[in-house]
Parts: sequence; C-alpha cells; structure tokens
Amino acid sequence: MDQHSQSNKDKERVNDKKLLVLSWDIATNPKLYRELAQNPYSHKARQIVLEKFPDESISNTIRAVILAEPEGIYDRNFRDLREAAQIEELQKQSNRSIAVNKHFIYYCKEHKKELRLLPKDVVYNILSLAIFEAIDTKEIELRYSQKQRRDFKLSLINFIEGTDTIALSKKKFIRKRPLLIATFAVPTLMLLIYITQQHINNTTHPQTKKQAAVVEVHDKNKGFPMRLKIPSINVDAAVEYVGVTSKGAMDVPINTIDVGLFKFGAYPGETGNAVIAGHYDGETGKPGVFANLNELKKGDKLYINYANGISLVYVVRESRLYDPGFSKDVFSVSNGNHLNLITCDGVWDAGKKSYSKRLVVFTDIAQ
Repeated sequence: MDQHSQSNKDKERVNDKKLLVLSWDIATNPKLYRELAQNPYSHKARQIVLEKFPDESISNTIRAVILAEPEGIYDRNFRDLREAAQIEELQKQSNRSIAVNKHFIYYCKEHKKELRLLPKDVVYNILSLAIFEAIDTKEIELRYSQKQRRDFKLSLINFIEGTDTIALSKKKFIRKRPLLIATFAVPTLMLLIYITQQHINNTTHPQTKKQAAVVEVHDKNKGFPMRLKIPSINVDAAVEYVGVTSKGAMDVPINTIDVGLFKFGAYPGETGNAVIAGHYDGETGKPGVFANLNELKKGDKLYINYANGISLVYVVRESRLYDPGFSKDVFSVSNGNHLNLITCDGVWDAGKKSYSKRLVVFTDIAQ
C-alpha cells in the first residue's frame, strides 16, 4: 500500500470514530434525535445542527442522525414472535428490502435530472416517500426494522450528497416552493412532489375553526373519515384510503361500491384539495358508486361523516371533463378547503381498457 492510500485509510478511520461519537451524542438525546430525524435537511434541523455541532459538516451530522436510528415498534413486536414466526418475518424483510432497493435504484436513475433541480429537503421527503410510502417517522418505525431504516436512509443520503441538488449554505436563505402539477395518471415524481408539498402546506397555514375541529377528529379517530353521502344522486359509500400505483397514478377503490380518499393529500376539512375517486362502472358493466356523478349541479351538497358523528358539508362549485393526463386543478396545493370527486366518463376504449375522459366535480366546504 502506498503512502497516499495509507493516509486516506487513516483519515477514514478518524472520520468513522468521530461519526460514532456524534451518533452516540444524538442517540442519547431522544428529543434532539426527533427534531433532526423528521427531515435532517429541513431549515429547522439545519439551524439546530449549526447551533449544537458548529464544528461538524452538515452531511456528516446527517449521517450521524441516521446511525442514531432507534429501535421502533416493529423491532419490539418482532422480539415477541415465536422462533418460527421470526424466521418467516425475516424472509419477508429480505423480500421487502430487495423490492425497495430495486425500486429505489430505478427511481433515482429515472428522475435524477429532475431531482437535481430541487432543494435537498424536498428531495429527502420525496425519496423517503418513494422508499417507505410514508413521511412520518413513527409510521416508518411501525413498518420497518431498525436495520432496514438505517440502510435505506443511508442510501438516500448517499444519493442526495452525490447529486448536484441545490446546496445548503450556512447562510440564512429564502426559497420559493417548486411548482406543483399532478395528473390522474401522473408521473410518480410529480405526484410525490405534490404529496410532500401538501404535507408542508398543512403544517404552515393557520386553521379555521372548522379545520381545527377536524384536526381534533383526526387525533381521536386517526384521521379517518368514514362515509361519503351525496343525497341528490343516492350515494352513501364507505371511504377507503388509496395511495399511488406502481405506475405513478392515484389508486382506486378495491370495489365499485366504495370510494377512495387519496391518503397522501389533504383530508376533508384540512387546507388544500382533498381528492376522492369512485368507479363509474364495474367489469360486468354494473353501475358503480359514481355512475351518476355527472348529474350533480352547482349548489348540491355532499357530506363527509366521521366515526364520532361530526359531519362536514361541501357544496358543488362546478364540474369539468378532462383528457387523461395533466390536471393541476385537481391535486395542486390550495389555501382553501376543497373536496374534488373523480370518476371516468366518455367512450370506453377496449384496447386501453379505459374511458376516454375523466369527470371531476369541484366542491368547497360550506361556510
């Protein structure tokens, strides 16, 4: 080994030791860890790092935060399993890791150019959602083991640090939020940007009394609206919670009688556009829950009911037909309180197995 290589090895060992010490300092301070772990690239986290670790680089501190990842509910539940169940769960973990890694590699390769244009805190949220299908740390700890979380997040950090995204300077900065556009069959990146932006939007805008009441409902019932009622077209449907398909489109309900609330967006009563989809018909041609959605008129009312009896009233503003494709009006971030209903319309295309149009009914919360 030449002198230069030996010198690099020595520097790596010193850096690794410093990283472990830094990680221990963070791990033994749960409050500090939580403040940094939600998004270590956020403005708040960056200010904490500069205050508490002024002599450390931001990237090194962020890696230390990841190494400080604690055990979660998943890990504690795993220990309570019997040996045979643990072996079965370990196989599931392995399969899940392979699938996530494959998706992550493909996703980063496919969208590297677009991600390079975004601030690192936004990229972190987008990639976290792509990997974990969640942003909230507690939800992630419930579904993934400590080792999986560490490995996935370190891969995420390595990608961000190795990509020429907008740099984090140590000076105070102000940036505008990126433009958000989404579709019914939207590219995954754009829908994930919308999701993360909606998450930020709901934490930075003041609430009305009506919205505050809904937040209280969310706390008591885990944020779950239970039924959608539209008396004028005889709809009384259970609410499912749908996410994003592997192709990047908003998913649909599992049957033709329920409706699907986009779980990564605003919920009814929150600031923004809540989005609910329902089938026009089924495979046999039997009418679906939204078969008569086109009959809604301006001023018609619909109701979102929660488990504890609270009901939100929305009023129809207008209806529009869209071609499948871009539709910023439906998903884009809004300062108002809206609920948008989506179903199919137009002519059935047997080759594409899809209708030619999308009907969207725009509604506003009753004042």
